[in-house]
Amino acid sequence: MTAQIHDIADQRPHLMVVASDGAHVIPRALIQSVIDGKQPSTILSEPVVQRIIEEWLQKVTN
Repeated sequence: MTAQIHDIADQRPHLMVVASDGAHVIPRALIQSVIDGKQPSTILSEPVVQRIIEEWLQKVTN
């Protein structure tokens, strides 16, 4: 298995999402662009979306 590694040091702030397929570091601006409808949610992998929803659900139900 190989992974694509990108230097995102210039794209701060960013989020770390520990999903079932590993850890992902995602620029906050990318997440915001998905929320705003400027990027499709499919730009994020299914395990990342699942983890984001899982963490959100924990926050709103506690």
